[in-house]
Amino acid sequence: MFSILFFVSGLLAWFISTVAAGGAATLLIPLITFLLSAQVVAPVISVAALIANPSRAYLFRHHVDWKVIHYMLPGSIIGAVIGAWFLTRMNAQLIQIILGLFLISYVLQDKFSKTSLSIKVKLIWFFPLGFSISFLSGLIGATGPVHNPFMLSYGLEKERLVGTKAINSFIMQLTKLISYSVFGALSIQIVEYGLALGAGAVFGIFLAKKHLENIDTVQFRQYTHLIMLCCGSLMLLNVFSN
Repeated sequence: MFSILFFVSGLLAWFISTVAAGGAATLLIPLITFLLSAQVVAPVISVAALIANPSRAYLFRHHVDWKVIHYMLPGSIIGAVIGAWFLTRMNAQLIQIILGLFLISYVLQDKFSKTSLSIKVKLIWFFPLGFSISFLSGLIGATGPVHNPFMLSYGLEKERLVGTKAINSFIMQLTKLISYSVFGALSIQIVEYGLALGAGAVFGIFLAKKHLENIDTVQFRQYTHLIMLCCGSLMLLNVFSN
């Protein structure tokens, strides 16, 4: 029963996150926490993302910004290992609160000031950005939309943003899974649930590709803002409801 529910949830979450450039993991946090436990959220999502991201990377392979990957990926690998280690040793609720407030405040600021980030993001900034977000992802399992303000400010839109994130996320999730296994945070049951999520995610990604091609950049930004607002709110609700 759980496997069917996770399959359908994965399909819906990754369809939304492909169109809006992230957010699948955050949308799934309340469901996984309710059905299983908060401690297994990050490992389950990592298994699913490891299956989903190759499909997304392949579909958008011609749009990847390899210069961004060159700077972001090393930081992402280091941050993923350290974040996975911290997962077994600390409570991550405070970080969820900070991330939730950041996502909500960014959307509100962009909505009412008519500007996104006031500072133009430079290429070299993607190394510390990759480290920071991967560290937090290893710890709480979901930070996908946190990339978006910085990538949008750098100039990545639509397929370029989705494809670039997919390549980085695939290597990051693989690093996280190896680290979870080494640090004792991975089990056969976690892998099974993650596989069900990932299988649904692949279908969701293929269904979303055509829709993403048919929307313009204004609609794309509206989608990304909506998913950031929803994910930020879900992060806060998940913390305060426990």
